[in-house]
Amino acid sequence: MNVVSIVTAALDAAHKTPDIGETPGKIHRNRSSVFVEALAREFRDEYASRDNVVVLSKHYAGHTHQLGLNELLFDVTVCGTGVTPSAVDGRDLTYLTGSLWAVESEFARDSRKAVFAFNKLVLSAAEQKLFVGPMVEDEEPFLAVLGPIADCCTGSVYVALAPHPDEWDASPHLTCRAWTRAGGQWTPVK
Repeated sequence: MNVVSIVTAALDAAHKTPDIGETPGKIHRNRSSVFVEALAREFRDEYASRDNVVVLSKHYAGHTHQLGLNELLFDVTVCGTGVTPSAVDGRDLTYLTGSLWAVESEFARDSRKAVFAFNKLVLSAAEQKLFVGPMVEDEEPFLAVLGPIADCCTGSVYVALAPHPDEWDASPHLTCRAWTRAGGQWTPVK
């Protein structure tokens, strides 16, 4: 799975969604929420052939009957599942077998808020972690702030920087830049 492709596809889908909100702030918050759900859909499409994988997000109720909730700890959670019979009547009960992806996003152009969101990924046992943040004028200092936190994570860690929702009207096509962390260094993802 290519992080740049999946985030760009989600940006494209969110960008095409009509805006909701009376004020710029409400429009931008809605765009961010729409982006997260579009990202979750991209992960659902990616794992569609695997019946034992679910993708959870706040506004998707497709797994509520199985798991009792829409969202688990992160903006998007991709996890494996298994089934066990209930104790009394043998009904199928779905349980989680492990986490494949934990995804957090924070579009505020504020490294403090980015750290707050990224901290959640440190606690994740997911094999892969993705943080989506805002494109900033100077990426190097922003990534430098996130580096020590990424080094505390297990598994593969990715950062994708995408246009802030207040910039979406400026371009007909939105793209992102992404990096992965290994050996204390950020390496661009192509």
